[in-house]
Formats: sequence, structure tokens, C-alpha cells
Amino acid sequence: MESSGMRASLEDLDITGDIHSYSLEESSRSGDADAEKFLLWDDGNKSYRRDSLRGPLSTKILIFGTILNIALFVVSIAILLLSRRAKPLSDQDYWRATSYYSPVFDRFTIPKVELRTNGTFWDTDPPSIWRERTGASADAEWEAIGSSIAPIIITSADVLALGKDPDVAVKAPSELNLGDDAYIAGMDAFHHLHCLDKLRREISYSHYHEAKEGPSPGSELHEAHVSHCLDVLTQALKCTGSVDMVTFNWVEGHRMPQPDFNNKKVCRDFEALRGWTIENGVDSDAFFKAADKPPPGAVIVPEYHPHHRGEHGR
Repeated sequence: MESSGMRASLEDLDITGDIHSYSLEESSRSGDADAEKFLLWDDGNKSYRRDSLRGPLSTKILIFGTILNIALFVVSIAILLLSRRAKPLSDQDYWRATSYYSPVFDRFTIPKVELRTNGTFWDTDPPSIWRERTGASADAEWEAIGSSIAPIIITSADVLALGKDPDVAVKAPSELNLGDDAYIAGMDAFHHLHCLDKLRREISYSHYHEAKEGPSPGSELHEAHVSHCLDVLTQALKCTGSVDMVTFNWVEGHRMPQPDFNNKKVCRDFEALRGWTIENGVDSDAFFKAADKPPPGAVIVPEYHPHHRGEHGR
């Protein structure tokens, strides 16, 4: 009875609809034969089982891949739109990128100008004031772009951003009533022009220095000043490293090609920068009158004065 029920159950079992049923009786006759038949059935229908088991997984992978592609497409479109809407870099951004920290960039937008330099070998007509060796007019022009420019005021945060110590940097004299967080500072451009003026005057040493310094080369301090200016200007020119191109011309009376230094240049508007500095700098007369000696408690740093002059034949 039990055998008949089990047989019926097995006969009713139809995995594919086309597969023959296995009876318990047949199985008991030959276990090995039955196992072999089952394995043969399984082996012959692997594609069916693989499709039956993997079908849902393949669908999920396809859906996930589609969603991922759509998401990447949307992100790409968003990035493209944002890049088009991004604000282009300004001239001021480029000034910042080619300079160390300076509070001037946060206070004044420096205009950009394009100009052509006067690089002629012989003087122009009318003569350029910057080629004058001596004279009151030349002296006044040079001082107006260099030595006479008063310092501006910066904060302790600016001093730190410059990599220096606020405890050592000089504060604005209290007589100027600029507050406790006020330090004096000057722009390097004006110092460079002061140094260039120093070299101009050195060329005419007898006119500018001999009465005070004696015969050339003058005192040790005078020599140090000239050497300092040569060194500083050399470092500045090397630092900026202009890559503006200089072409050559065949020039009457010269056997070899001659350089044409009349070049177009992109420049920071010096006159605008100078005007802003004068307008926003401290009062020169009041400053130099008040800053004639260190205030109580000021840090006094030692002067660097190497003793190697004899090594250079001086």
C-alpha cells in the first residue's frame, strides 16, 4: 500500500512537463542505474536550469546598469552646465596667481594695460626723462616713483600671512592714531625703482656723492647700498623671468642684426597703483617725524654685517 502511494506520487511529479517519471520500484531495482539516469537528465538540461535560476538575476543587473548609465549621464550634463556658468578668471586673479600674498589685492583692483616699451638704442625726440643722468627734473621724477612713496598700513594678520613675526615688525607710530593693530609696509615695486635710481646716481657719482662720500667708490656704507641694489634688482628680474620675445632687424650701418626692444607688453597699471598708494598711504611728513627712533619695548634685531670684504679684494 505504501509502495503504491509513493509510486503514484513520483509518477505525478513532472519537472519539465516532458520528463519521464521515476518509480520507487525502478529505483530500488538499481540505485546506480537510477542515479546515472538522473545525472544524464541533469547534464542534458543544464541550459534550462541555468536560465531558470539566472533569469531574475540577469534582469536585476540589466536594470541596475541602465539606472547607473542614466545617473552618469545626468551628472555629466550637470558638470557641463556648471562649467559653462563658472565665472572666468579676472585680471586680478592672474595678478594674485603670479604674486606672493599681498593685502593690496583685497583693497585695490589693479587695472591691466597693454603698452609698447621704448627700447630704442639712441634717445627719442623729445628725450626720455628716464635717460637723463642728472638734473632737478630727473631727480624729481625718480623720487616720485620710488623714494618718496610713503608706506601703507597692514594688520598683524597680514604680517603673519607674509611669513613674518608681528612681534618684530614695526608698528605705526602711536602719534598717527591708527590703532594698536597697525603695521607699516611698502610695496616692492617702489623699492626696486628706488634702487634703479640709486644706480643712475652712481653712474654720475661725482655729481651726486663725491662732496659727501669723497672719491669713488665712497664709504663702506655707500658701497653696501649700491651692491644691495644690484643684487635685489637681479633677483627681481630673475624671479619675474619675462618671456616676451625680442625680434631682430637689419639696421643701416650695422654688420650684424640688431635687437628690436620696442615690444608690446601686458602690464599692471603702475600709475594707477602709485596713485592708490599715495591716496591710502600714511602721511609722509608725520610718519618720518614720528618714526625717528624705536618706541619703548620695541624689538631691536641685530644688523647682518659679514666680515668678508677682504675676500673679494675690497
